Amino acid sequence: MASDSPSPPPEKLSKKSAGQTPMLQQYGEIKAQYPDAFLFYRMGDFYEMFFEDAVAAAPLLEVQLTSRDKNAADPIPMCGVPYHSAQTYIQKLLAHGKKVAICEQMEEPSQAKGLVRRAVTRVLTPALVGDPDLVSEETQNFLACAYARGEKLELCLLDLFSGEVRIGLCENLRAVQDLFLQLTPKELLVSSQIEETPWFAELKKLVPHAAITFRDLYFKKDGKSNTRSAVMAYLTETQKLERVAYLRAPVSLFESKTMKLDHTSVSTLEIVRTVKGDVDGPTLFNTLNFTSTPMGRRLLKEWLLHPLIEKKAIEERLDAVDNLLVDLPLQEKIRGHLAQMRDLERLNTKTALGLAMPRDLVAIRGVLQKIPLLKKDLQKAKSSRLREVKKSLNDLSALTQILEDALEDSPSATLRDGGIFRSTYTDEIATLRSLAHDGKSTIASMEQRERTRTRIPTLKIKYSRVFGYTIEITRSHLDKVPPDYTRKQTIANGERFVTAELKDFEQKVLSAEGKLRSLEEKLFLKLRNQTAGYATELAENARLIAELDGLLSFALAAHHNGYHRPRIKSGWDLKIEDGRHPVVESLLPKGDFVPNSIHFSKDSCRTLIITGPNMAGKSTIMRQVALITLMAHAGCYVPATSADIPLVDAIYTRIGSSDDLAAGRSTFMVEMTEVARILREASHRSLIVIDEIGRGTSTYDGLSLAWALIEYLHAEVRAKTLFATHFHEITSLEDTHPGIRNANVLVEHWEDTILFLHRLSPGVCSKSYGIEVAGLAELPGDVLSRAKEILGKLEGQSLKNSRSRSHALAGRTNQMTFF
Repeated sequence: MASDSPSPPPEKLSKKSAGQTPMLQQYGEIKAQYPDAFLFYRMGDFYEMFFEDAVAAAPLLEVQLTSRDKNAADPIPMCGVPYHSAQTYIQKLLAHGKKVAICEQMEEPSQAKGLVRRAVTRVLTPALVGDPDLVSEETQNFLACAYARGEKLELCLLDLFSGEVRIGLCENLRAVQDLFLQLTPKELLVSSQIEETPWFAELKKLVPHAAITFRDLYFKKDGKSNTRSAVMAYLTETQKLERVAYLRAPVSLFESKTMKLDHTSVSTLEIVRTVKGDVDGPTLFNTLNFTSTPMGRRLLKEWLLHPLIEKKAIEERLDAVDNLLVDLPLQEKIRGHLAQMRDLERLNTKTALGLAMPRDLVAIRGVLQKIPLLKKDLQKAKSSRLREVKKSLNDLSALTQILEDALEDSPSATLRDGGIFRSTYTDEIATLRSLAHDGKSTIASMEQRERTRTRIPTLKIKYSRVFGYTIEITRSHLDKVPPDYTRKQTIANGERFVTAELKDFEQKVLSAEGKLRSLEEKLFLKLRNQTAGYATELAENARLIAELDGLLSFALAAHHNGYHRPRIKSGWDLKIEDGRHPVVESLLPKGDFVPNSIHFSKDSCRTLIITGPNMAGKSTIMRQVALITLMAHAGCYVPATSADIPLVDAIYTRIGSSDDLAAGRSTFMVEMTEVARILREASHRSLIVIDEIGRGTSTYDGLSLAWALIEYLHAEVRAKTLFATHFHEITSLEDTHPGIRNANVLVEHWEDTILFLHRLSPGVCSKSYGIEVAGLAELPGDVLSRAKEILGKLEGQSLKNSRSRSHALAGRTNQMTFF
């Protein structure tokens, strides 16, 4: 966590600046306005830092800490970074949770009367980076603004790059945990009021590396704080803009139109990260990702993390996928257009924030040039969603024409290098560029004319940075030099001369280059502002192109992986025929994955108890049911021969074992906490996946808890439930509870080895085969033999005890025997 930079308070700086040079006094005055940020103070080709900023920044930036006035009794610490590579250093500070105030020279030093005027043009923070080039294209940078209202927490989250704003009131900690663990805000904006509440400590635990910014002035004092107003004020402070046009209308943090997936489900189902946190590993997103653009990839993640729960919206997305899947020419055309598009969403952000460079506007032009082609290709689309995309795309022909007329095809990367505008853009550019860049032909013509006039065949006109343009004549022809030549320099084999005409030409060329750079910069700033005026339309186009990319990705995934369209049902029953785990299947040779069918019925099978040995595939089968259900709600085809999927409001999982040592919670405590949440929040429309409950305590405690849990889920929650267990006694519930069914994952046992068939079948697995699985792990034979001996004795004793318990419980009609 970083709440402040190590910079001194204003009063300390003002004392230090007393008696210092005017430059250091200016530095101190500006630094005092930004005490919680490192001040990057522009001096020529470097950003310099002084005093405590330099001492703190040098080790973080891995640059040399030096000092100003080294011979003074109290030398001033300083360090600096090159202006042209500042981005790399800024990224390092932001990664450490620091802020950076960019202080630029507001006038050319050559034109300044005295001290160069400087001002902070932007403050970069871990969440409000400004320039998208400083952050991975796959990353979302959220600023979270929080205000405590009694036992509730008001939250506003902003992603500056996409313009997304989310607002909501959290009534419990778990809701905040799910949000923060999924979105991982890079910075918290709060008032000091929150420090007095329990919320503050919890927020710091959830995002321990986030910067914390206190701004009491941005929050109302009447207890009716508007966190969105605070976010907007902070945005103005840091980005130096009165408004950001492309920001979207705020949406609810807890969107009611999407399926609920808590952090545990997102993690255990490995939707966008593996359980170990690897984003590049085998995940659902990576399996389905056939996108062509960064904005499409970001939207695809959003679809998978927030599946739809409205039948009409799901069917519209499935219709679009179907249209793209069967219309191969359309598919190929759209894919070809998307492959040539840059990230319009972030290009638009850079432009709106006044950060775009010439090549960024050329990239925007490139996207806009493709839009009429996209609209033409979508003309005959059959799906209503694709037709709506076609209708809503704005080709912005006026802006496209302006950018086509203005910008070179390959302009320079920065303003200072020129070469931005076409020579045909204005007459002045044409004239200046002719003088600045067509000098070679003029010089060649002048050279030939002088050779003829002087009758010196070896005469040459050359240019050097030190002497400029000169006429070079060898010693053998010095007697022919005309009187209007002025000697400039003696060289090894002759002399160099200048003429009034050559001096005049040189002055015009050098003057033209300077004027051209100045003119192009002025015209570009105007063009950038003009483009920024279309920020809202460009943002909408970016969203529509991302949607088209996401739909095409679903179609390509369906074609590549052999998926089929699910049928979205309005009832309760769920039926999957020959379902496959999309991620596991992608890791195996084609055709090797063993499919399985699942049928949930409100009347005959609400709860499915699954038994089978470790490694048999119970967890894979249960997860694939959850993933197929999720994919169908996202509008994606599914890995199954057929699938009838009802609308599911939430997917809850309790899979695997983990502890939370930092919070002092054991594996069993974590397990029970997650189960408690499922019982509290799940509805009859939910899908619940539970794997191995109660194994972190004594056998009978665990068995009792698992038993009671199934009874409660089946009778009270009444959700579709998959429950895997090694407590074989629980399978007797099938005999006493209508709607509970048993299934087992088949294995073949021959002598001391077992073969996993990965096939789900009705009935109960007769034993756990734990010792056989241990044998596959190559435990020593002596250990295995002794384990079998002990197992035989324990099983005999268990049978005897079970009979005793059965007799003891006989006649108690209100209780069931375990066995």
